Amino acid sequence: MNRFSQACSNFGLTINTEKSEVMYQPAPGKVYAKPNITTSGRKLKVVDRFTYLGSTLSQNVTIDDEINTRISKASSTFGRLHRNVWHRCGIGQATKLKVYRAVVLPVLLHACETWTVYQRHARKLNHFHTVYLRKIMNI
Repeated sequence: MNRFSQACSNFGLTINTEKSEVMYQPAPGKVYAKPNITTSGRKLKVVDRFTYLGSTLSQNVTIDDEINTRISKASSTFGRLHRNVWHRCGIGQATKLKVYRAVVLPVLLHACETWTVYQRHARKLNHFHTVYLRKIMNI
């Protein structure tokens, strides 16, 4: 970390130790030991997961946290449109479905092309999709 800090200072940059976080992933078969990383005499915060470019990365290298976060955000997005779209009588189902596809699905599937999806993840995503389509259709 000191070499990185030195390289940054060569270009007039400094590392903000209050905003910087460390997530350590041990090699396969190795025991996890919490690292003690410092720069400029200040210890960096060690975390098990963090959000990077809108995606949740976790220390255990699974996408479970990311799937749960995406479902939560999509559910929240759907809820914010409750009064203005889903329960507005003057809006037809075709329009509601277009809004769902344009607003809710992108939140649910953000960065999904980078995921390694297992059957349990696909079931969870499909369950969300089915439940919320049924809410739109009032069935």
